[in-house]
Amino acid sequence: MTLADPGRDSLQAAELRPQARLKAQPVIDWLTDMGMRRSRITMLHDGFVRQLTAIGIPIDRSTLHLPQLHPQMRAVTVLWEAEAGGAMEIPRAHGVERTDFFMASPVRLVNEGGPAIRRRLCEPDCPIDFPIVEDLHAAAYSDYTARPLPFSNKQINTITFASKSESGFDDLDIATIDACLPAFATVLELRNVYRTARTLLQTYIGARTSDRLLSGTVKRGDVEQISAVLLCSDVRGFTALSEALPMQEIVELLDEYFEIMGTAIVGTGGEILKFIGDGLLAIYPTDHQGETATDSACAAAMDAAQQALENIGKLQERRRAAGLQTYGIGMALHVGEVMYGNIGAADRLDFTVIGPAVNLVSRIEGLNGTLGLSLIYSAAFAKHWGGESRSLGVHPLKGIAEAQEVFTLADPPA
Repeated sequence: MTLADPGRDSLQAAELRPQARLKAQPVIDWLTDMGMRRSRITMLHDGFVRQLTAIGIPIDRSTLHLPQLHPQMRAVTVLWEAEAGGAMEIPRAHGVERTDFFMASPVRLVNEGGPAIRRRLCEPDCPIDFPIVEDLHAAAYSDYTARPLPFSNKQINTITFASKSESGFDDLDIATIDACLPAFATVLELRNVYRTARTLLQTYIGARTSDRLLSGTVKRGDVEQISAVLLCSDVRGFTALSEALPMQEIVELLDEYFEIMGTAIVGTGGEILKFIGDGLLAIYPTDHQGETATDSACAAAMDAAQQALENIGKLQERRRAAGLQTYGIGMALHVGEVMYGNIGAADRLDFTVIGPAVNLVSRIEGLNGTLGLSLIYSAAFAKHWGGESRSLGVHPLKGIAEAQEVFTLADPPA
């Protein structure tokens, strides 16, 4: 028996197509309507399978396998089970494509361009040649098929269906499913493209900024004045570290550092606006909502700073124990008005913040090394934060007209 099992699937040929199209029409009409909606992929898959069961196709289990452009996921599997009452998404981490689990799956063969796979488990001579087929057979399923679901960009996805009906799927069931799949693939691709665009934008420019771009703020000069808390950070002595360490070790060092910073900032409601070499700039917008909102944003930024410093300290202990080069960081906090939006060349824009407040927090951050402290903040930040602070005196800052009083915690971190 071949992977595609042509003995039965070939019966879905020309004589069944008119009947299959007629039976599939309500499902295709539903998919056409869904094309105008912005629903989650799990909801789309759930609805699709329910539409197929509504026209009499005995589906008890279905899976959808979608490769992804995602920094943490290689693919997603959407699992639908009648007994569970709906669909759920299962993320697949990078590297899953090299696991025994994937290599022994019919999904791999279909994704690589192979034909549809059919296993009629209700027949005594059905080969039990995949782990999933063995599992379904043990769970009293009678039929299983994995079918290609191509996108316009040549990406091949896989959708599977399994039945517990005594005789499984008949030839018209399979032909009807195949008649529905092109419409399903079209709607699914729209959902997946939007999802991918949103994921990549959030990954590279942050959640708040990506939402603004997707809502239409894409023209050069589209900027607004906002109030925000600013957090600026970098690695002390990074140039010397870069000269002393192999490049791959520098990349790993930065990934560890940015992971700690990002977790603390995003976890407290901030957004990393940009990475600049070993430095980062994050914002906590307050949207001119008054003193209370500014006080809360300052508290959140301070919480992030303290979390990050604590975890950076623990990281240095681990690096020291492993015989790796340790390092310190410097952080600065400020609050003020900034211009937030699209700035750049006509065909190469940056969604960023500019203004005196950005210049000031950058210059304050430069004092960390001079003063031997990991955290320094402005007088404006100290006022809104309201915690116990210690003045570090008034300091001239390059490019800033007036010398600035800066502060650190009353009991400062190392």
